[in-house]
Amino acid sequence: MFEKKNRFPTLLLLVVLLLATEGWGAALSLSAPLAMGTAVWLQVVDVPPGARLTGTLNGVAFPFTTGHRALLSLDMEAKPGTALLRVAVEPPQGKPEILTQDCLVTQRVYQEEPITLAKEKVDLAPEVLTRAAQETAAIAATYQRRGGRVGYADGFQQPVQGRFSGVFGSRRILNGQPRKPHNGVDIAAPQGTPVVAMASGTVALVGRDYFFTGNTLALDHGDGIISLYAHLESVAVQPGEWVTGGTVIGTVGMTGRATGPHLHWGVLVRNDRVDPVLLPGIRAEGP
Repeated sequence: MFEKKNRFPTLLLLVVLLLATEGWGAALSLSAPLAMGTAVWLQVVDVPPGARLTGTLNGVAFPFTTGHRALLSLDMEAKPGTALLRVAVEPPQGKPEILTQDCLVTQRVYQEEPITLAKEKVDLAPEVLTRAAQETAAIAATYQRRGGRVGYADGFQQPVQGRFSGVFGSRRILNGQPRKPHNGVDIAAPQGTPVVAMASGTVALVGRDYFFTGNTLALDHGDGIISLYAHLESVAVQPGEWVTGGTVIGTVGMTGRATGPHLHWGVLVRNDRVDPVLLPGIRAEGP
């Protein structure tokens, strides 16, 4: 009688180990199809308790956040074709489970946008070029930040409402001269309109009166996710400050090289330039 009572825990342990060895049936779920210049949520479901997740997209590693989620992205100039998503689920006991998915990436066509500016704002003097290069380098340095306090896990919001006056990916033609693709969106709004943080994050940069972008802010949302806010009239935060999503960080202006009051809003995910209005949970709308 004593021996029979003690067999049950042993049998239960064998069943648990067998399940771990045979796999737990975890699966991959994307919030939207992956496309050029987009970021989507990856959710890994049915993950065994205590499991460790690691993943790669086209061989490049990405981090997971709470709830077995990760933000995946493709740059605006990513090659169309098939992107390979691979996730390893390593339970506390038993063999890892390898999940793979082929994601079809279709070609995205961007428009051209002719803009006329004062000659001195296009054909720059040498001293202006030097200044602008230093300011551009300061902004670019924020794009290299990794790790840091995570603030994007609760989702994203549009920083200001208004008319979209500049679209993502458009190639600017300034006074007939082709320029780099527009790696953000422009939202026209009255001067002084409050601008809020798209998600919680650390103030990575406060740039004052930059030649191209005027008063400029960059927020670090953790894991290499950076948002940029340019042409601001005023700035309401300080470098190193932690701000929660929805906090007012400045106001709409037309500082720098701008033809009217608007917010330039850009987002990079580990150096991938992504369309802000296609971030998960954001629906572009405005008057």
